[in-house]
Amino acid sequence: MTESPVRSRWVQGFYLTVVIVVVWVICFWPARQMRGESGVWWMSLAAISCLVPGWIVVFLSGLAILRNELTSLMLQTMVRLFIVAGVALFVRKVYPAVGFVDFFGWLLVFYLTALALEVWFSSGKRSAAGRK
Repeated sequence: MTESPVRSRWVQGFYLTVVIVVVWVICFWPARQMRGESGVWWMSLAAISCLVPGWIVVFLSGLAILRNELTSLMLQTMVRLFIVAGVALFVRKVYPAVGFVDFFGWLLVFYLTALALEVWFSSGKRSAAGRK
């Protein structure tokens, strides 16, 4: 029995959320040790900044207008990259004293985690399509 595409997207969004939360829990202690409460706040902002575009990408992947694989890939990449880069530029502009350890290092950790999970979802869809 195959899973419906809508249910599959919800499951993938749930998995993405769970993985980001688990990584956040793992990183909580180092963030608190390095920068205290502000370190946890900046790490949380980095996690949310990568989770929201991850949700958008997961749900965009199932749209009927994105059946062309290249178009889907390009749109997902632009959404993910522009949202995360926009947040990074905003933080750099508004809070110029924030450094790599405070925010940008955590942003990189969460971005790569979300990206790896989204690629894993994508490769699973391709291999399932190849089996049909």
